[in-house]
Amino acid sequence: MKKYELTFILKADRSEDDMAARVERVKEILAAHEGEITLENHWGVRRLAYEIDHESKGNYMFLKFRSKGAACNELDRFLRLDDQVLRHLVVVDEEWDERNRAAMAKRREKQSESAARD
Repeated sequence: MKKYELTFILKADRSEDDMAARVERVKEILAAHEGEITLENHWGVRRLAYEIDHESKGNYMFLKFRSKGAACNELDRFLRLDDQVLRHLVVVDEEWDERNRAAMAKRREKQSESAARD
């Protein structure tokens, strides 16, 4: 299973119950695909950088989850068809810190091996 990040923006005039209902639906979709949410972070209402559908503010939700790739297609479909969601984005969580540490460790190992040979 891969790790993903999901961010979506709900219209600002919607209630917190509407946000909770959408998060619950995301959890249902992930459960159907053997996935799980590892981090749920509600950023609240913020000003948008530019207007979207004549809206200048949006209610942001950020989620990290693990799932199979098929869940992303279903999440995308659900959020795209919801007229209260202004924007959404699902990306693979690359875990840059872990990859960078591993790459740097390999580089140091090669340098020490080449120094030992010289």
